[in-house]
Amino acid sequence: MTIKFLSQALLRKDLPFSKAAEGFDLRNHVQEIRQPNGQAIYEFIGSDNFGAEWYERTRFEVDAGRLRVPTLYEPIYDIVVDANLPETLNIKNFGPGGFVFEEVFEGGEVKFASVTSSEASVRQRQFGVGLEYSKKLVMFNQLWQIARMERNAGEAHNALLNHLHFYPILNYTYPASNQTGPNPAGETLVEDWFLTIEDAIVASMNDTTNPRPGPYALLIHPARTFMVERMLSRVPQQGFRLDSSAANSIQTVIGYNGWTGTRGRKATTYPGVPFEKGYLINLSFRDEDFVSLVKQPLDSVTGNPDVSRFILEQIVWDVWLGIFSNPGRAVQEIVWPT
Repeated sequence: MTIKFLSQALLRKDLPFSKAAEGFDLRNHVQEIRQPNGQAIYEFIGSDNFGAEWYERTRFEVDAGRLRVPTLYEPIYDIVVDANLPETLNIKNFGPGGFVFEEVFEGGEVKFASVTSSEASVRQRQFGVGLEYSKKLVMFNQLWQIARMERNAGEAHNALLNHLHFYPILNYTYPASNQTGPNPAGETLVEDWFLTIEDAIVASMNDTTNPRPGPYALLIHPARTFMVERMLSRVPQQGFRLDSSAANSIQTVIGYNGWTGTRGRKATTYPGVPFEKGYLINLSFRDEDFVSLVKQPLDSVTGNPDVSRFILEQIVWDVWLGIFSNPGRAVQEIVWPT
């Protein structure tokens, strides 16, 4: 079985910035209209479809920014996109047993499955960012700067999605049953890593409270990718004496090192996977353990201008989503050998 290796560096795509036609002047497409109360509003002028083309260009730049920070959580989460989702939704937990069909004998009754443990509720949350197009940008025809500003919004959106989905796994305090320490019994460091991942799989399968039979995704720091590749390689390696089916249990390896962005003078940092740790994530109960509910994907609304600050236009981008994560039942935290 081929293991998929995912990281932002591997999946990142850089598209060329949108360019205006030769001689294009943004000032020729915006006009000021004075209101009776003395305030001014601004609107696009020119060809009949210039306004639509402008918003299409804006959407292109935001989406291009999203390609520069790819989302990585899809192999772990069961993703539901539905505009009819309620504000609060209960996630039913049927436990590791699930459903069992039993024979019904004459005069017998069908046994009904019931929800075990608890019902977790997921509330839709709104996240957004606003873009302002100032009079200065129009006066100096700074279309190049506008495009970069819009692209940064797309990057920030995807970085937030990664953070919201990975942080519950990274920030969880795991009990001893969900922890695997380094195994130094191998003859080489690669063998130590291989034995450690075997220990983590065995511990996951043998957990009587929350058995985690696999298959698995492995969440690591991207700088650990090369070691993990060597550890999971099925090609005979010189000096590597161990061989088992442990590698077959891992479907995807995800390298995530977080993200840092700046708005004004305020920097925001989303933490990545610690260099010394890894997370073995069971996928067999993914629809119960990791659920991403998206009521509204990224969308925009155009706001009123703010003439007091010479803002010609404001666009607010927002998304509505709710995330449920159950790392205690699905994840084995690993400390790598050194």
